[in-house]
Amino acid sequence: MDDEVMTMKEGGKKQLPPKLKDFLTRRRALPAIYLACAILLISSLLFYEVMKPENEERAADLFNEPAESVNGKPEKMIKPVVEGAAAKTAFYDEKAEADKQEEALVVFNDTYYESTGVDYALENGKTFAVSAPLSGTVTDVREDAFLGNYIEIDHGNGAVSTFQSVDNIQVKKNDTVTQGEKLGEAGRSILNESAGIHVHFEITKDGELLDPSSVYGKTVSDWK
Repeated sequence: MDDEVMTMKEGGKKQLPPKLKDFLTRRRALPAIYLACAILLISSLLFYEVMKPENEERAADLFNEPAESVNGKPEKMIKPVVEGAAAKTAFYDEKAEADKQEEALVVFNDTYYESTGVDYALENGKTFAVSAPLSGTVTDVREDAFLGNYIEIDHGNGAVSTFQSVDNIQVKKNDTVTQGEKLGEAGRSILNESAGIHVHFEITKDGELLDPSSVYGKTVSDWK
């Protein structure tokens, strides 16, 4: 004991007990651990901000783009009728020659009406399959004796196709259809009874009527 007191008086340092020494060492280490965790958390947040899409709205818009074909390229519109079906009544074009405009008139009750689409029929007068010119969603299906049973399809990007005088309809509202899928068969209408068995086909882009024959083989983005 005297030796211990003598040592302390001479300026010597008494060593701490091992347990107390470990405790103090851990206390000095805790702030460093906390600081490392904080740096890691801040780094993670900064990394997320850098890596997330610059335009989140653009990411959401990817789900609203028009349907594409299997090979990833935009579809080109095809005729909605079988080979051999010819245009019996053409689309009325205000800029066309007088004889062409005359061919695009429909007579009902001794009154002439401008055709807003194309009437297709077979020369033998028989029925034929009617199919989707592009992939899309069926937005309307209804029976209408005057116009002929009616189908409407939204193809996206402002493009809408409609069909009148359709029998044996095989789709319903909200159905998704693929290009070339059968919708029904050509039928009759009171409005254009003289056309016999036929289908009336219309195309609009952003609400404006287009001549279907002018957009065959073109993608919707090329329609004018």
